Amino acid sequence: MSYEVLLSMDAVEDVLRITMASSSKSEIVNASTQIQEALRSDPAAAGEHLSEGLYFIDREPLRGFFMIDVDEMLVEIVNVKQV
Repeated sequence: MSYEVLLSMDAVEDVLRITMASSSKSEIVNASTQIQEALRSDPAAAGEHLSEGLYFIDREPLRGFFMIDVDEMLVEIVNVKQV
């Protein structure tokens, strides 16, 4: 079974801001895609738990912070930072 991966409005804004400021825009887009793909099958194993249901995953040059709703089979990426 596959999880649905959604980006919060904050995460979308983060990715857009990082992409626009980057000299290698394709690298940012590829990393964002890799994060989303990695979270579809087993998000808990793909990332590392921080606290209180918040996880992170790194795909250079991005770090995505996400939460998992197992009952709904949903992953929400809440923020994205540049590593």
